[in-house]
Amino acid sequence: MRTTIFLLFLALTAPHAFSQNSEDDNIKKAIKLETDAFYNNDNEAWQNMWVHSPKTSAMFIGNGYYNPTSGWDSLGARAKRYFDNTAKNGKVQVDVTTDGFNISNNGNMAWVEYDQTTITHGKDSNSTNNSHEYRVLVKENNEWKILSAIANNVSSFNSVSADAIENNLNAAGYNLMTAGRLNDAIEVFRTNVKINPKSWNPYDSLGEGLAAAGKKKEAIENYEMSVKLNPKNDNGIQMLKKLKAK
Repeated sequence: MRTTIFLLFLALTAPHAFSQNSEDDNIKKAIKLETDAFYNNDNEAWQNMWVHSPKTSAMFIGNGYYNPTSGWDSLGARAKRYFDNTAKNGKVQVDVTTDGFNISNNGNMAWVEYDQTTITHGKDSNSTNNSHEYRVLVKENNEWKILSAIANNVSSFNSVSADAIENNLNAAGYNLMTAGRLNDAIEVFRTNVKINPKSWNPYDSLGEGLAAAGKKKEAIENYEMSVKLNPKNDNGIQMLKKLKAK
């Protein structure tokens, strides 16, 4: 009798367990398609994996920055600018692995968290970044779409690499600019240039700060150095055109 009851229990619960596992696999597949589209610089495929709604949101968090975007119109436009800029500057190879999935879903909505590692292949070296990712997905026309995404850049809190120090100083400078402390921001950007004289981005940021302060000549000098170090720095090229046209 007990054996019969146990077998009946298995018969009743097995379809539900299979369905749950199947949905979890579909959710992982949707996340992978979105991630692959992003790193392949495929704007159309990437946008197809999102819910196009005013409630759509994305947030990027790291040491020294907090960057939220609300509404599909803002997020979609921001992503397109990123894809266009990447196309101009040249796409780099990025290998992505995901692990540690924790998925809760009711068949129509899902909450997912997982770990992600990206390895970016540079000309001379590779850089590895670890993040903890969160996604909310909903079903549209029986397909899973992303409604909300949060990316927590774990590496930015743990790393003491030269790149991390440069990025943290750069972020601090922009935070000071946002707070209205332009002169302090310029001093931070100057420090970043001093300790990273062969990196193009600190010069670009210093140029932006100096331009905002009305110091046109010095701004041009720093933008020119930035473009010299990185001829594909489209922002620097455009800023030089604007400053020299005035």
